[in-house]
Formats: sequence, structure tokens, C-alpha cells
Amino acid sequence: MERKLLFSLILICMVLPSFSQVKVGENPSSIDPNSILELESSDKVLVISRMTDTQMNAIQPLRGALVFNTDQNCVFVYEGSSWVSLCNGSSNVREAIKVTTSPTPPTDNAIGDFWINDTQNNKTHIWDGSSWIAIDNNPRRGNGPPNASTAPNPTPGDVYVDSTSGVIYAYDGTTWATSNTTTSANNGLSVSANTIQLGGVLIQPTIIRTDTNNTLAITGLENGDITTDDVVTVDRTTGILKRTSASNLLREEVTKITATDGQVTFTGLTLYTTDKINVYRNGVRIDFTVDNPTTITIEPEAICYAGDEIRIVQLY
Repeated sequence: MERKLLFSLILICMVLPSFSQVKVGENPSSIDPNSILELESSDKVLVISRMTDTQMNAIQPLRGALVFNTDQNCVFVYEGSSWVSLCNGSSNVREAIKVTTSPTPPTDNAIGDFWINDTQNNKTHIWDGSSWIAIDNNPRRGNGPPNASTAPNPTPGDVYVDSTSGVIYAYDGTTWATSNTTTSANNGLSVSANTIQLGGVLIQPTIIRTDTNNTLAITGLENGDITTDDVVTVDRTTGILKRTSASNLLREEVTKITATDGQVTFTGLTLYTTDKINVYRNGVRIDFTVDNPTTITIEPEAICYAGDEIRIVQLY
């Protein structure tokens, strides 16, 4: 048996050099004209070299060499300068997207690969073919205030959260403005416990414009005292608010005239209104008519005698 096996091996070695094509397995006489070596079997497979990471990286074979890496359970191809995994290697030999979680960016990248920085709250980046682009810039996070390392290349409107203090920053185009900056207010506004509220000194003329839809109202006012409180008035031309004593809102003017015998008309008066006038003859209220802004005529039944006192009382 051993002699037959030895004879067969010798025969193969003698025959192979005389042929340019080799077929191993089933149907050895049938081989494609473009094949230099063919393997054909329905129950046997080709097993390529199996190596560990250390063994594989210790050799530099011809470009295109294949090896099965037993540490990573994947086939690697030698690209001429380095071994590349066919599971998650170079974009030249794979279509799968690689996701790397590490504190430093990976260097063996293909377009579409992801890098998750596990030291910066899992900040995620995507490889665009030339650089890593952060895809979750807002809000950015870091331990301490933002700087060129934790928040590089900011644009106006970017937001940054200091994970240590909880302070929120916003980039205004020049600097990072912090959320705990002391708030200031003026022109009728004041600040209390970082709250802006109505109630302060006006530093410039201020106008509040209203219309029939957007009105201004104040509710919940206390009851006033007409003897001690002033009343707010509005300038008809400018709309400026003013105050005046309540006693000035309704004035009384009394004009006394000594009548002549048979007198019913009184002229030379200054009448401010026509509906807030009372006329008295010797203390008795009598009817009258307003002829014009300077003249009144009393009723005929109240015709005067010489020396009668006519008192004209106006409220305005």
C-alpha cells in the first residue's frame, strides 16, 4: 500500500510540470480553459492558511495573499503594505459599515464609517472620506467650559453643556456665553433672582401701542379714596399719562347777578357747558334756556324785580 501511494505521488510530480492547468477533486478531466487551478467537490472545501494576529502580522507575502485569522475569525487579504479584514476592512474590499468605539479616532476608515468617542458622552462621528464629522454637535458636552478641544470650530447658535457643573453655553459667533451670566435689565424692568420683571426706572420715553384688538387692562386694583388719591389722566394729543387731584375733575363756578326790574335775560356770561348749569332766583331754582355761550333767559314766570339775586351755578 505504501509503495502504491509513493508511486502515485512520483507520477503526479512528473506529470504536473508538463501541464499549465490543474484540476483537483471531482471530474479531473473537465477544467475551464481560463483556469490555472480548479477545485471541485460536493463534500470537501478549500482551507487556507490559519494564523493568529501575531503570526499573520509577522509575514509580508505577495499582494493578494489570503489568510484566515483565528483570533478575529475572519479572512484577511494582504494589500501590499498591510493586512485588511474582509469583514470590516478597507473600503476597497468591503461594503460593510464599521462602527468603532474608542477614545481616539480610528485610522483604517471608509466613507460612512462611524466612530463613537466613549470619553465624550458617546459623541458620534462619521467619516466623509477625509475627516471625521460630528453628527451630534448640539448640544456638545464636555467636562469643564468649552474650548478648542471639547468644542472645535463652533458656529453661531451652537450649544454646549458642561457635564461637571451643568452650566449651559451658547456660541454667539465670537465667544461662548454662559447661561448663569448675571442678567441685567432697564427701562422699566428689574431683575430679581435671575427673573426679569416689570417694575423699574424708565431711562427713555416709552410708548405702549394698543388697538381695538390688542388692548391694555389692569385688574385687581384696590379701592381708592377720592379725598386722598390722585386720578390718572391722558393727554388727548400725545397720550401721555398724567395725574391730577380728584377735586380738579369736577369744578364748580358760581356767578351772582343783581337783577333789574323785569329782567329775564342775562348776558356777558362764560358758559362751559349746557347740561350742567343751574339757575337760582333768591335761592329758588328756576328754569331757563341757553341762548348762546354767553347768554341765558329765565322762564317768564320768574321775571325779576329790582334787587333780586340771580345765582348761576356751573359744574365742569
